[in-house]
Amino acid sequence: MSTEHLLREFYNQMHRVHTQPGNAYDIGDHLHHLTVHKHLDQDPLIQFREAYRWVDQAGARLVADAGCGYGGFAVFVARQAPTLSVDGYTLSDVQRAVARQALARLHLTKSRALLQSYDRLERQYDAIVAIESLGHSANVAATLHHWANHLRPGGVVVIIDELFRPEVSPANPELQQFMRSLHFSALLQRAPIEAMLHAAGFSVLAWVVLSERYHVHTRSDEECDRLLHAYRLDGVHRGYIGGMLLEKFYNRGWVDYVLLVLTLHRASYRRIGRPKPASTTVGG
Repeated sequence: MSTEHLLREFYNQMHRVHTQPGNAYDIGDHLHHLTVHKHLDQDPLIQFREAYRWVDQAGARLVADAGCGYGGFAVFVARQAPTLSVDGYTLSDVQRAVARQALARLHLTKSRALLQSYDRLERQYDAIVAIESLGHSANVAATLHHWANHLRPGGVVVIIDELFRPEVSPANPELQQFMRSLHFSALLQRAPIEAMLHAAGFSVLAWVVLSERYHVHTRSDEECDRLLHAYRLDGVHRGYIGGMLLEKFYNRGWVDYVLLVLTLHRASYRRIGRPKPASTTVGG
């Protein structure tokens, strides 16, 4: 079974969980309901704000949302800049349907939700945004090359994702289970990612550790273990298994939640301006 098919089923099943009675998620057009990423500081919009700040700084008019979920970023962007267009890419037909309903209800005719891999972008973009989606790539290096080929000169790629510390071994059995639970082909770590970015023709404009700036909620290891045991007994969606393991990894200091801003080597700071104070770079 292909990675794309596995991911489609993964997120279609997750939608069924989200829409169960009593769950905070539904198909309404409130932004909280259209987010599927973690809520830093209990605020579902932080990632959208952080990503949009760089998209706006680049003067982008056409944006690809690589792994768009329920279309929350397109809705957020429309409220900040109604003339900006977003193409959202998802492998889930259910997510695409929810996103299209939200866009239609809000009359956001400039944005689209596409049932298509982010490895097959349709157009050249001023910005490409990937929030908690790069790990799903079947080949991260190839994905980054593809994005580089579909980024207009002076444009930016904004990636927000978990990056594991260099001392963490991908061969660790818990990490292997985590990767299987979320259909990750590889563990994202700084040194390999930097090498892939360089090979794809990218320069790093910013490397911001968001988990140092905002609070990532985690439960104690004891509570995580209790829930993992209950989840396995109940046969819950495998994404919840991965989520519990990830909380344990944060508790151990194995992982950081990072924002990366990239541009092509031939672009320069002068083309997009310097980042605003709220986006002070960390590291890199």
